[in-house]
Amino acid sequence: MLVIKPDECIDCGVCEPECPIDAIVLDTE
Repeated sequence: MLVIKPDECIDCGVCEPECPIDAIVLDTE
């Protein structure tokens, strides 16, 4: 299972295209 550390994530979006089923999306709101 993948775990994203929110205190280390800088919302760069690099991980988004790496997901083969588009389960990672950036929240633009």
